[in-house]
Amino acid sequence: MLTEHFIASIDVPNRKPDTSSATKDAGIFVYEHQPLLAHRHAFKKSAAAANCVAVSKSHVFAAQVDKAVVHVYNRDKGNQEATVPFPEKISSLALALADTVLCLGTDGGRVILWEICTGRTINGPQAHLQPVTALAVDPSSHFLLSASADSNIHVWSLPSLSSFIAPANPSPVHTLSNHRGAITSLAIGHSSTAANIVVSASKDNTAIVWDYKANALLATYLLGDTPLALALDPADRGFFATYEDGSLQYVDFYASPDNDAPLGATDTLRDPETSYTPITPPSSSRRSPGLDLGAGLSITLSWDGTAVLTGHSSGRVVRWSASGSSSAQGIATLPGPVSNLSVLAPTGFSSESDEKGFKVHTIVKPRLDLKANVSEGEILSPVPQAYVFNAQLVGSISNPNVSALESPRKGQKSAFEEALTHTSFPSNFLERSLAELAAFTSKPSTGASAAAAPVSAPAPAADDYMAIDSGASTNQDSEAQNAELKDQIAALQRVQKATFKQLADLKEEKKTWQAASGSGATKDDSEEKKKRKERMARALKGLGDD
Repeated sequence: MLTEHFIASIDVPNRKPDTSSATKDAGIFVYEHQPLLAHRHAFKKSAAAANCVAVSKSHVFAAQVDKAVVHVYNRDKGNQEATVPFPEKISSLALALADTVLCLGTDGGRVILWEICTGRTINGPQAHLQPVTALAVDPSSHFLLSASADSNIHVWSLPSLSSFIAPANPSPVHTLSNHRGAITSLAIGHSSTAANIVVSASKDNTAIVWDYKANALLATYLLGDTPLALALDPADRGFFATYEDGSLQYVDFYASPDNDAPLGATDTLRDPETSYTPITPPSSSRRSPGLDLGAGLSITLSWDGTAVLTGHSSGRVVRWSASGSSSAQGIATLPGPVSNLSVLAPTGFSSESDEKGFKVHTIVKPRLDLKANVSEGEILSPVPQAYVFNAQLVGSISNPNVSALESPRKGQKSAFEEALTHTSFPSNFLERSLAELAAFTSKPSTGASAAAAPVSAPAPAADDYMAIDSGASTNQDSEAQNAELKDQIAALQRVQKATFKQLADLKEEKKTWQAASGSGATKDDSEEKKKRKERMARALKGLGDD
C-alpha cells in the first residue's frame, strides 16, 4: 500500500506546550497524509524560521532561529544526530546533488556549501548586502539560486562553486534584479530542460516568473498583497501563493490577463510582447479559508498534485483542493507557527529501490583540515589528502555471463565493467599487460626515457631522473625534448617487438595443430584449435591498437 507523509516544522512556539503530551519540546513533526491522516513522529529541540528546513531521504536539517547552528536529525533512527555550528547565523537551506550537498544562506549574505558525506565546506563570497532569505536548486543540480532581502536573486553555477579549482571569489552567472522589495520565497520548476523557470515573491507585492538560465524576465504579476510562500504545480502550469490574511491564490500561466476565460494552449509566459507588461490576476483566483488561521507562512503540494497544504501562524495545517472545488480543511494543530512544510515521496512501491545507488547513514561534520595537498608551498593536488566519501552502496552490481575469450558485442558493458564483475581477470587484459611489462623490463629505462615510461613501469634509480635546469637555453630544451621523444619511440618499438614475437609463437602453434588435425584429430582437438584461432585474432587486434 502506498503511504504518503509530510513534515512540518515550527518557529518559536507561541503557546505553552501540553506537558502531558508526548510531543513536549517538539519542533519538527512527521504526519501520515495518505491513506490515513495521523501523527507518526516528532523531533525535539528545534525552532526553525521559514525556508530553514531541508529534508533528504535519510536526514532532516533545521537551521535554528537566532543561532549559528544547524540541527541534524536521523530519520531512520528517529533522533537528533548532530548539532553543527557555523561562523554565521543561517537564514535558509536547500539540498543539492542527490542530497549530498547542503546549501546554506547566511545572515551576512553569503552562500556556504557543505558536503555531508565528506565534511568538505566551501565558503562563497559575500554576494548579497542583506540576509539570504531563500535558496532554490534546479532539478539537474547545475544551478543554485540565492534570493535576499536586498531584492536581488543571484544564479550560481553549482559545479563551479563546488570545484576543487574554483576561484577564490567566484561570481554569479546572472543576477535577476527587477524586484523593488525583499524576496520572501522562491519556487523553481520541475523541468531539467533549458526552458525551466523560477518564480520569486517579493514584499513589493509582485511575483515574477524568470527564465533563470537565459537571464530573461517572462512575466510580472501584481498581487495586491505581499505573497509569503510559493509553490509551483507539478506541471509548471501556474503557482500557488499564500498571504498574511491566510488566503490562498492560484495564478494560471494559461489564463487571460484580462478576464477569467482560459486561452486554451496559449502560454502567456513566452509572449515577448507582454513579458514586461504587468498582469493582474482575476480576483476569483484568490480563496479565503473562512477561518481565522493567521498568516500563511508555508506551502507544499501533495505528491499527486491534487491537494495543497498550507501552514499558518496560528499553528494550523490546512488542506485545500488544488482544483478549488472545496473549502479549506484543518488537518493538524501544532504548538507554534508552521514555518516549513514538505511532502515526502510515497513509500510502498512493489519494486522500491534507491535511485541514487547509495545511502547516507551518518553525516560527516564540516572539517577544517580538508585543504589542498600542499608540500613546501607547492600545490601537489587540489584534492585534499584525507578526502573520503562516507556512504553505503545499496543494490547490486549486475553480473552478466561474460566470457574471457569473447569480445564484447554492441550493447554490452564496457571492458572495465566486465573486469569488475568477472569471476577472474580477463585473459586479454593479462596478455597485453604481460607483453608490455616484458617490453619495458627487457631494456632498463635510462635518462629521459624514465619520464616517458608509463605508470606500470618499475621506478628508476635516483640517478636516472633527468635534471631540469631552469636556466638552460632554448636549444638545450629542444635537445632534451628530442631525446625524450626518441626514447618514447624506442619504448613503443619494444612493445611492438614483443607483440610480433607473440604473433610468431601463435603461428607456430597454428601449424602444429593443423598438422595434428590432418593426422586424425579428435573433436576436442577441433575445439582447442578454435580457441587458438581466437587468441591469434585478439593478438592481431592488440597489434593494431598499439
